[in-house]
Amino acid sequence: MRVRVLFAVVFLFAASTACGGEPDLSMPPLTPEPGDSRLVGGATRAAPADTFPARLALYKYLRGVAVGNVRACTYLTPEFERAAFGRAGGCRAGFLRARAQLRPQDVAALRGVTVPACEDGPADGEYTVRFEQLKWAGEPARPGGLLAAAFTLRKTGPYWQLAPYQQD
Repeated sequence: MRVRVLFAVVFLFAASTACGGEPDLSMPPLTPEPGDSRLVGGATRAAPADTFPARLALYKYLRGVAVGNVRACTYLTPEFERAAFGRAGGCRAGFLRARAQLRPQDVAALRGVTVPACEDGPADGEYTVRFEQLKWAGEPARPGGLLAAAFTLRKTGPYWQLAPYQQD
């Protein structure tokens, strides 16, 4: 019996390597890593490394919206919650209702969104990502509701959060 099992394992390993060398036993990272190509999305100009934590916060927020994870609310400043949900702290209560307003195509598009670049401003130490700067795997979502036309990323303590976009 052991010989048959061993033979089956060896046979499967040999079959998997016969067509192209080493078998691909790797698994994609469960959390985005700095070198994760899904974050840079093939942008023609590289975003500075110091913007990575800010862009990662927006990436996690958008992916949280895609899967309906209320923990995406942790990436919002009280000002953003007030603008989007009517009051500070309103995200947890209104998140699923606001997500339900998105079209199914928008939710599907959010599953493949990347944040390849951002720009400085509007204030010192803040970054802005315009909706057009997001990179989509397929058809883009349309802005509105939880998907602002522009996102301001602000460092609050040790974390980056989304603040309402205000032009100077």
